[in-house]
Amino acid sequence: MSTQIIHRSFFIILSILSLTSCLDKDRQGIKPMISGKPGEVLLVIDPYLWESAVGEYFTDLATEPFEALPSDEPKYDLIHIPSSGFTKLFKAHRNIFLCKINSQHKEPRIIVQRDLWAYPQLVVNLIGPNDTSMMTYLRQNKEKLLSLLETDERNRTIKYYKKNMSKGINEILKTGHGVSISVPVGYDVGLDTSNFIWLTHEVADMTQGVLIYYYPYTDTNTFSSEYLVAKRDEFTRRFVPGPTTGSYMKTESQYQPIFREMVKNDSYLVELRGLWKLEKAFMGGPYLSHTMLDEKNNRVVTVEGFVYAPSLNKRNYVRELEAIIQSFEVVD
Repeated sequence: MSTQIIHRSFFIILSILSLTSCLDKDRQGIKPMISGKPGEVLLVIDPYLWESAVGEYFTDLATEPFEALPSDEPKYDLIHIPSSGFTKLFKAHRNIFLCKINSQHKEPRIIVQRDLWAYPQLVVNLIGPNDTSMMTYLRQNKEKLLSLLETDERNRTIKYYKKNMSKGINEILKTGHGVSISVPVGYDVGLDTSNFIWLTHEVADMTQGVLIYYYPYTDTNTFSSEYLVAKRDEFTRRFVPGPTTGSYMKTESQYQPIFREMVKNDSYLVELRGLWKLEKAFMGGPYLSHTMLDEKNNRVVTVEGFVYAPSLNKRNYVRELEAIIQSFEVVD
């Protein structure tokens, strides 16, 4: 055998060994996917704390009603276990709160970790020197904790939808209407007019709809709650009929929509959360909308998601629509 062949063979063996080593390192770095259902929170807390005001705080935090649903549903489903029961089986959960009281801690703190035991995971460490200071700190940081949960739950869904988006629908929206949105595969175009698009997803006893509509910008009153509801009713009356003759979607007037002013990508937008019903028919459910100004084209653009699921809980379906709406943007 020639020296050249021996050198070449030696190089190939070294390359294979090096590649195998890299793959082993990558394999060691791979974490399992998260477990648990959307909206679940695993609270690791010792029995004496769970039975105190601290435990009551977390129960109230999780069971706070989700906004703008036809009937009360908790924001989160809380599961609690003692520290001694926090085994490997539970460490892959999507949302974990670790609550620890120890006199060694000088002051209460929140320490956030992501992807500690699984991916994509949120782990929130809540530590403090005693019950009293911990309770004061928890009350002061209630909105922060809720925001952490909301953001991570939504971002997981946004990432999944972007990976599994319907590119055909997005291309139709870009070329025909100058907007972009990440709706997952499974949605269909129900209606596409000059300034109104209806995307629909139907499975068994549940329907999710995404409505996109736009109109010329006239004045600042455009962004009042009353104006936006009136515009919504104008479009849904024309384009969203019900199953019976003369029926159509409209905003439920008995429920005052929740109105929020927000900033997204340095642009002003208005969020509405409310209930819809069918005029001259018996159907209804929750809706969520974002309305923004497209200055370049001097138009007001609204993207809305609505749910119809009469026999099912609706919280998680609304959260899925929130993720879709968050991906919406005006494009050139």
